[in-house]
Amino acid sequence: MAEVLEATQYLTFKLDEEVFALDVAKVREILEESSITKVPQTPDFMRGVINLRGSVVPVIDMRRAF
Repeated sequence: MAEVLEATQYLTFKLDEEVFALDVAKVREILEESSITKVPQTPDFMRGVINLRGSVVPVIDMRRAF
C-alpha cells in the first residue's frame, strides 16, 4: 500500500532582510493597500484602520510590530 504525503504550502514575505512564512491555510486574503484612516493614541505599529466591505479592520505595520 502506498504512503500518502500531504504537502503544506506557505506564504512567504520579507521584512527588511528577514524572510517570514505563514501556513497558507491560515491566510484569509491579501489586499491591495487602500486609504488608511489614522487613529489617535494607538501604538506606533498600528497604522490605522480601513473599511473592508463595511467592517472596520485594523492595519498593522509588521515591520514595527516585530
